[in-house]
Amino acid sequence: MIAAVELALLQQLRDAGDDGRLGYRYAVLDTFPDEFEGYLTNARNLRTPAAWATFLGMADGADALDEMGWNGTARFALVVAASNLRNEQDSRHGDGAVPGSYQLGIDAVRLISRNPLDPLQLIAPISVKGLRLVNRSAQMVKQQLSLIAIELECRLPFGSFAPAEGDLGQFELFHVDWDVPPHGNVTVPLPAAAADAEDLIEVPQ
Repeated sequence: MIAAVELALLQQLRDAGDDGRLGYRYAVLDTFPDEFEGYLTNARNLRTPAAWATFLGMADGADALDEMGWNGTARFALVVAASNLRNEQDSRHGDGAVPGSYQLGIDAVRLISRNPLDPLQLIAPISVKGLRLVNRSAQMVKQQLSLIAIELECRLPFGSFAPAEGDLGQFELFHVDWDVPPHGNVTVPLPAAAADAEDLIEVPQ
C-alpha cells in the first residue's frame, strides 16, 4: 500500500501532463533517491520538470476489529524541481516558456489535495499539510535547480491476517479420531479409512 501511494502520486502528475491540464509534461517522475546530492552529481544534466515521491512515516495508528486491520496516518512528500539556465529567480518564477518551481508546486497541490487516489482504498484522501522551498545544495546551485517539497498525509489501512472478532463462532464440540498402529512388523497406511477409536467432548457453555 505504501509503495502504491508513492506511484499513484507520480501518476497524477503524469496523467495531468499527458491530457493537457498542466500545459507541460514532466521529464522525470520517480521515487526519491537515497542520496540526493550524489544522484544530482551522476545526473549532471537533469531534465526538468522533475518530481519525486517518498514515504516519510506513519503515526496515530489504530487497530480496527474488521478487515481493515491496523491503520494509521501516513506521511509522504512530493518534491518538484524546475531549472532555468538564465538565473535562480527564473528557476523559481519561470520565464514564460517553462514553468518555475512555484508553479509546479501550486499545480501539484491542485491535483493532489483531497485526491482519493482511486482505485486505492484510502480511509481518508490526500491532505496537503505544507509546502517549503528546499535549501539549495552545491549541485542544485550548479544546475540552477529550484525544488519545492510538498508535505502530504492520508489514512491507510494495512488489513489483517487475523480473523475478526466473532468469526470463529462458538466452540461447543471437540472431536478426535484415533488410529491404533498394528503390532509386529506390519505396516499399513495411516490414517485408516475408519478410526479405531474416537472421542467427542462437549464443551460446557
